[in-house]
Amino acid sequence: MSYFQQKTCSKCELHPAAGNQLRRCGSCLAVKYCSSACQTEDWASHRLVCKNVGAARKEELVPLMVAAQNGDVATVEKLLKAGAKVDGGAFFRDYETPRVTTSLFTAAEAGHEAVIAVLLKAGAKINRRTTGGFTPLFIAAQEGRTAAVSVLIGAGAEIEIVTDRQSTPLLVAAQQGHEAVLAMLIKAGGDINCTSDDGCSPVLMAVQNDHRAVLEMLMKAGADINQATDDGSTPLYMAAQENHRTVLATLLKAGANVNSRRDNGCTPLFIAAAHGHEAVVVALLKAGAQMSATDDGRTPLMVATSKGHTSVVEALRRWTAGIRN
Repeated sequence: MSYFQQKTCSKCELHPAAGNQLRRCGSCLAVKYCSSACQTEDWASHRLVCKNVGAARKEELVPLMVAAQNGDVATVEKLLKAGAKVDGGAFFRDYETPRVTTSLFTAAEAGHEAVIAVLLKAGAKINRRTTGGFTPLFIAAQEGRTAAVSVLIGAGAEIEIVTDRQSTPLLVAAQQGHEAVLAMLIKAGGDINCTSDDGCSPVLMAVQNDHRAVLEMLMKAGADINQATDDGSTPLYMAAQENHRTVLATLLKAGANVNSRRDNGCTPLFIAAAHGHEAVVVALLKAGAQMSATDDGRTPLMVATSKGHTSVVEALRRWTAGIRN
């Protein structure tokens, strides 16, 4: 029996209870059980063939996956007509993190919108998540596949499904600097203030990676420029830390809180002084930054002195003396 067609438990040979689904073996992803009890009871015998079963299942799925990856519409249609399962998932170790993937996910990752359309017409589940919680829309957004994103959104893909790390298609598009994809997701109603599992927002991701056009797009759409991460880091703090002077100026002009503080009391001015970013230090001072100390009592002048950032020390001293040139 093909692993595509298994409808009953491999151990007790019964159908799952109403409202439940068979669960796959986590290793071969092929053999299915109605309960963890059946799976545990069957492991002694299944473990002897698990590896080979997994390899056979992958072999059964690979032709459609390869055709989808290559954008070969004719072969995809031929394989589907011959009975290939449109939603079959296989375990691949070819990635940095091994994962279960599907033909639709593969086509989305490669940006083959024509193949995506064929697979969706054949009944592929548009929001099916792979290992890590990634959906076809997420991977297309991550890779900057504008046409694929357009097809998936048009077909009704959910744009707010999060990965295991609470990332969304809009968040990853901002992180990667994919302006056209970001524009589509914003137009489709994507949450411009969504955050990942550590509190990073699209604005912070754009600032961290110095994506200036992306930052402008998010601000125009009304994104919160003061939204902080879980440890209190704001986009302005990130710009000061990374020495991204253009995005720093953009944030200051838009009214970003120049004296925001992290959980430990560290401010944008402090972190800029600590890294020796003289131009950033001066820009922050001109914007009204205060030379307040962190929770452990250190000031921007103290940290700049301790790290040997002579030009920053001189700039801070001139400012304290009232010299603004």
